[in-house]
Amino acid sequence: MKLLRPFFISVQCVIMSAWLLGTAAADPKTCAEWVHPLHGQVNLIKDQGGIWDQFAKVPGLQKETALALRIDSLMVGLMFTLDYLCKTQEGIPFNDVARYVVSRIKEIGEEGFIEEHVALEHSPEKVAQWVEFGKFAESHRNRKLDLGQIGKTVDQAKVFIERYRLLFESKSKAAVVIAEGKTLVSDIEQFRATDPYIKQADYESSQTPHIPSLSNRGDTM
Repeated sequence: MKLLRPFFISVQCVIMSAWLLGTAAADPKTCAEWVHPLHGQVNLIKDQGGIWDQFAKVPGLQKETALALRIDSLMVGLMFTLDYLCKTQEGIPFNDVARYVVSRIKEIGEEGFIEEHVALEHSPEKVAQWVEFGKFAESHRNRKLDLGQIGKTVDQAKVFIERYRLLFESKSKAAVVIAEGKTLVSDIEQFRATDPYIKQADYESSQTPHIPSLSNRGDTM
């Protein structure tokens, strides 16, 4: 029986490992379910005026409201980016602008598209941007994001959201709060500059032209 004990222990370890792997694979949570609670935490602070309101109330912090606005803005931007990752996990949505540009280029060609919209009094520079966006959207519409990597990005974002909450609730001296705020800004900016999926999201979202319609005249849209 003593000889069999190591065998039974090994079998138990294998079964337990398989169970753990199966549980992880069957985790029903989606990207949106990871991010939704974070929205709740950030919105709770925003609804109370954010860091800006906290700084505005304290005489020693009132001259640092620009820093407070920067912190609030970075948190809003971070949540926007996390939402973007969730929404585009299976590919970049082929929006109205992309559909119009791609279909029109297929009909009349790239040069024809440019000539047509320059004739409608759009600047050549803007028309060229629309053409490039059409190409970008077409080539990225089916790209995939790894859910595990998104999870790592979300986990790192959680740390900043918790620091945001602690800063909002801080009763420390003004000098300490200011130092913590500046460090938080620096760390979030570093995160945005180095996390692969945050960088990808920032790049992709920056490609979409902010225009209501390409068929209208003029560049004042």
